[in-house]
Amino acid sequence: GKSIHSHLIRCGLSHDVFVANNLISMYIDLTFYTDAQKMFDEMSERNVVTWTSMVSAYNSNGRPDKAIELYTKMLESDSEKPNGFMYSAVLKACGLMGDIELGKVIHKVISRDKLDHDVVLMNTLMDMYVKCGNLSDALIVFDGILCPNLISWNTIISGYCKEGLMEEAVNLFNQMVDRNAVSWNSIIAGFTDIGSLNALKFVRMMHQEGHKLDKFTFPCALKTCGYHGLLAKGKQIHCYVLKSGFKSSCFTVSALVDMYSNCSVLDEAIKLFDEYSSCNPSVRDNLALWNSMLSGCVINEHNRAAVRLFRRLPNKDIVAWSGLIMGCAKMGLNSLVFSIFRDMVSSDLEVDQFVISCVLKVCSSLASLESGKQIHAFCIKSGYESEGVTVTALVDVYSKCGEIEDGLVLFNCTPERDVVSWTGIIVGCGQNGRAKEAIQYFHEMILLELKPNEVTFLGVLSACRHAGLVEEAWTIFKSMIYEYGLEPYLEHYYCMVDLLGQAGCFKEAEELIAGMPVKPDKTIWGSLLGSCGTHNNIELVNSIAKHLLTTSPDDPSIYVMLSNVYATLGMWVHLSKVR
Repeated sequence: GKSIHSHLIRCGLSHDVFVANNLISMYIDLTFYTDAQKMFDEMSERNVVTWTSMVSAYNSNGRPDKAIELYTKMLESDSEKPNGFMYSAVLKACGLMGDIELGKVIHKVISRDKLDHDVVLMNTLMDMYVKCGNLSDALIVFDGILCPNLISWNTIISGYCKEGLMEEAVNLFNQMVDRNAVSWNSIIAGFTDIGSLNALKFVRMMHQEGHKLDKFTFPCALKTCGYHGLLAKGKQIHCYVLKSGFKSSCFTVSALVDMYSNCSVLDEAIKLFDEYSSCNPSVRDNLALWNSMLSGCVINEHNRAAVRLFRRLPNKDIVAWSGLIMGCAKMGLNSLVFSIFRDMVSSDLEVDQFVISCVLKVCSSLASLESGKQIHAFCIKSGYESEGVTVTALVDVYSKCGEIEDGLVLFNCTPERDVVSWTGIIVGCGQNGRAKEAIQYFHEMILLELKPNEVTFLGVLSACRHAGLVEEAWTIFKSMIYEYGLEPYLEHYYCMVDLLGQAGCFKEAEELIAGMPVKPDKTIWGSLLGSCGTHNNIELVNSIAKHLLTTSPDDPSIYVMLSNVYATLGMWVHLSKVR
C-alpha cells in the first residue's frame, strides 16, 4: 500500500480527491490512523467522503470526541454539506460520548432534510438515544420506521433490556416475525443482569427453536446458574459448551470458573483454570479469567490461595496489575485490592491516576479515612493530586467519611475542574447535609457553561430531598428535561416523589408518577406509602396498596411495608389481612 502511495506521489496523482480518499480508506482499514490523518491534513481539496472517512476512523480508534470535533470543523468550513453517511458516523460518536444535545440537533436536521426514510440512518439515531439512556425518544424513532429491519428490533429491545425493563422488552420480542441470536441474547442478558431465572427459560426456548447457543449465550446462562446455586444445570451447560466447541473461549471459561466457585465446587474451578491458562499463558489477554479465579478463591474463603495465585502470576506488567486491581474492586474484594496495590507499588511499576482512583473508590465504600489519607499522600508524592479523576475520588472519600470540610478545601484548591469534579462535590455536599452548598455549586457550574449530567442532577436533587427544598427541586428537575434534554431515571423520580410526599404534596406526586415514561417500581410507591403514614392519608394508602399487590403479589417486603403503615394509621383490619 505504501509502495503504491509513493508511486502515486511520483505520478502527481496523490492530490486527486478520489485517489486520496481511497488512500485514506486503506490506512484506516489497516488501522494506520496517524497516516490517514497526515493524508487528510495534506489534502488541498476534500469532499464529504473525505470528512466522513475520518470521522468514522476516530470512532473506530476510540476517539469519538475527536470525531465530533472534526464534524464541527466541517460545518464551520462550509465547504461540504453532510449526507446520511456523515450523520450516521456523528450519531455513533454522540452515542459513545453521551452527547444527546448534538444528537437531538442532528435528529432535527435529518427530519428537515427528509432523510427519515433511511432505515440504516434511523437505526443509528435510535442506537444513539439508547446509548444515552433516552428510551422514550428511541421508541419514537422506532415507531416512525415504516419497515423496521432486524437491527431496528434488536436495537430497541437491547435498550429496554439494559435498563432492566424486561416486561416491555419481552413484549417487543414477541412481536418480532424473525429473530436471530442477537435478539435472543439481548433478552437472556437482560434477565441475567436482574438475576432472574427467566434467563434459563429463554436459553431453553432459543435452543428449542433451532438457534445455536454462542459465546454470548453461555456466560449469561452460567452466571444465572452460579447466582442461584444450580450446579446440576450448570454442569449440563458445561457439557454443551464442550460439545459446541466453545471451551477455548476465555469469557466462557471465566463464566464456568465463576459458576463452579459460586456453587462451592472450587476444585473444578481450579482444574478449568489450570487447563486453560497452561495453553494460554498471556495474562494480558486473560484478565477476566484471572479475576474469576481470584474471586472464586476469596468467596470460598481461600484467601491465602488467592494471594498465592496472584504472586506465581508471570510477567506482571502495568496492564495486568491495573486490570486485576480494577477487577477485584468491581467484585468487592476490597482487602485483596489493598494487598495487590501494595505489591504493585513495591514492584517499582508506575501507578497511574486511574489505578489510584480505583483504590480510592474502595476506601470510599469502606468509609476508611485512614487508608484514604494514605492514598492522598501517595497522590501528592506521585504528582497526581490535581488530576481530575483523583481529585473527584478523594472528594468522594472525604465525603463518605464525614470529612466534607477536607473535601471542600481540596475541591476549591483544584485549578481545573471538569463535570465529574463538580458532580463529586455536589453529591458530597448533599450526603453531608450541606444542601445549600450543593445547590450553590450546581449554579456555579452552570454559570461556567459546564453541562450537568444525570449524576449531577441526581446529586443536587438528593440534596434538596434531604433538606425538604420543594421549589428548588422542581425548578432543577424541570431544567433537566426541558433545558438539557436529559431523560430522568427512576432514581430522579424517586427523589422527587419522596420529597413531594414528605411535604404532603400528594396531588403533585401522583401527577408526576402518572407522567413517568416507565412503570413505577415498588421503591417509588413505597416512598409515597411512607409519607401517607406520616400525613394520615388513608385514601391514598388504599390506592397504593392496590398498585403494589397487583404488580408484585409474591414480594414479602411489600406486605411488611403495608403492615407498618397500617399499624401507624391504626387500620387494624387491613393489618390483620396483610399479615
